[in-house]
Formats: sequence, C-alpha cells, structure tokens
Amino acid sequence: MQINKVLFVGLGGAGQRHLRIFKELLGSDTQFTTYRQTRTTPLLNPNFTVNEKSTIENHYDITGFDSLTAALDDQPDLIVISTPSSLHYEAARMAADKGVGVFIEKPFSHNLDGFDDFAKSITSKNLPFFISYQRRFHHLIQQAQKALENGEIGTPFNAVFNVASFVPEWHNYEDFRNLYACRKELGGGVLLTEIHELDLCFWFFGLPLSVSCSGGNFSKYDLDVEDTAHIVLTYPKMSVSVNLCFMQEHSRRDFQIAGTDGFLQWDQNGNQLTIETYGEPLVRKSDTDFSNDDMFMAQARFFLEHHDPVDNFETIKQARASLAIVEAAKISMREGRTVTLSK
Repeated sequence: MQINKVLFVGLGGAGQRHLRIFKELLGSDTQFTTYRQTRTTPLLNPNFTVNEKSTIENHYDITGFDSLTAALDDQPDLIVISTPSSLHYEAARMAADKGVGVFIEKPFSHNLDGFDDFAKSITSKNLPFFISYQRRFHHLIQQAQKALENGEIGTPFNAVFNVASFVPEWHNYEDFRNLYACRKELGGGVLLTEIHELDLCFWFFGLPLSVSCSGGNFSKYDLDVEDTAHIVLTYPKMSVSVNLCFMQEHSRRDFQIAGTDGFLQWDQNGNQLTIETYGEPLVRKSDTDFSNDDMFMAQARFFLEHHDPVDNFETIKQARASLAIVEAAKISMREGRTVTLSK
C-alpha cells in the first residue's frame, strides 16, 4: 500500500517499537507525526532502556500535535494506535470517520462497545485495518499452525497454553502500578494484557462454544485488576486450558497440543518447536537467536507489503473473537458460571 504520512497515537514502549520498525521499513520519503496525551515515556532503546542522549521527537524526526483532531486534520494515510486499551476505540473511530487506515496495538479495545459500527465504517470506506497480534508472525508458531491445519497430529482434543511473567520488571523506567496493565480504567488486567494466547486459540481452533474462568488479584500487590486467570475453552470435541499470570517471577510461555495421531509443543525457553507424529521420527526445530523484534518486523512487512482492505473481513473476525472470549471470561470470573458464545 502507498503510505506517505503515518500518525502515531501513543509512544510508550509498544508505540516506540512500532515507530522504529515502520520508520526503518518506510524510509525517509514517509512523514511521521504524533499525538501524545501524557508524554511521560522517554526515548527508549530497542532493549527498552532509557536513551538520555535525545528525545523521541528529535531522534525520530517526528512532528507533534497538541490534539488528535489537529493530527487527523493533517491528513495521514495511516494511524498507529498504541495507547492504553481503553483509549483505543475513540482514536480508531475518529480515524475511520476521517477516512484514515487503522493499525492498532492489541487488543482492539477493552470491550466490544461500538465495534460493529467501527467495522461497518472500515468496510464501507475500504480502509486498511489491522490488529497487532504479532505472535501470529513468530515463524515457529506459524509452523505449528500449519501442522495443525495439515492434520499432522490428527484431530486435536486437548491443549494447554501457559503464560507467566512479572510485571514489576517489565519497564524499569516507570512504576509498574502506573502501567495500563495494572489499572482497570485503562483496560488493564492479565486477560487483556496477555490476550495473545486467546488469539492463538482462535487461530488454531476457531471460536469456542463456551468459556469458563477463575482468577483475580491473587498476588501480594493490591491491584484493581486480575493478575491471574485460568480459562477453559470448550469446543465440540476438545478442551483448551489457558493459564495466565503477570505476577510470577519465574517466567514461562509455552503450549502443548495433543491430537489423535500426534503431539505438538512450543516452548519460549530455548524457542523450540516439537512435532511428534506417532510412528514417525520426532521433529524438533529451534531458533535461539530469535527476538521479539523479529515478530514485529515480520508483521509490519506483511501489513505494508501484502495486507489489502479485502483482508479486513478476517481481521474483523479476529479482533471480535479475541475480545468476545475475554468478555465471556470476565463474566464467568465475576459470576462463577460458564458463558456460552454466539457465532
């Protein structure tokens, strides 16, 4: 797609990573602008340490605006939204109303309020729309998805996804209690923050029939969001367990999928994918040099070089499904019941 001007709304850690990669791929012929409401995050290095030698505006040669309205009136071709989740929708809706393509750091928003109207606006105007679920662009996870699609382990019937990290150590340059992830009004909580695995479940298996969830603020820190959640997704002939925690100092990210004819496992520790088709030699693939930036770079290349507005139907389904699962999980956690999802 032809992009001459990109507006960045929000330049925290995620926003600066998107900016760095988009700038590298688009080059000097593209103009970059920004609207930052709080302007609290300093210039960060790629490893998320603070760069005290410059500012975001000077380092990236990016023009700032004092309001989102003024920034959109400058007629960008694309808006990249990386604000806290609860602020995504308003910026996305305003951009779509102006005929601007929309790229959003996951998730679409903190709930599905207004989503259908936004989707109609995007499709009626044929605008580019993309959600940054970059784990779909991890090359080993892509190979796992292809193995499932090709029936290499037969019919899946059991799967477990695990994610654990320690949010106080995410950003050394700020108090973790101020992070959107730890604040309800900003769309925080581990369900939304670690929604990647729920998106992978939808990518691998489709929309579940029902969702049940238990969890809450179980750590020693007094937060108004859940820091731990255990979700069970029920399919016609399959059960999937998703375990999320962002207050566990022993980090992990992995998944295991059992099928009628084999077994599949990916582990972030060592970045190793194992595919076992029963009766055949075990296949192990690893890439210890892989970095998070590789996923973001692959995602940005795909979006800039291959994404077309005709692909919006799938993007809209993806954005809706992951949030529908989170909304159902929150209801289940709050009311202590299983929640049925509608197609």
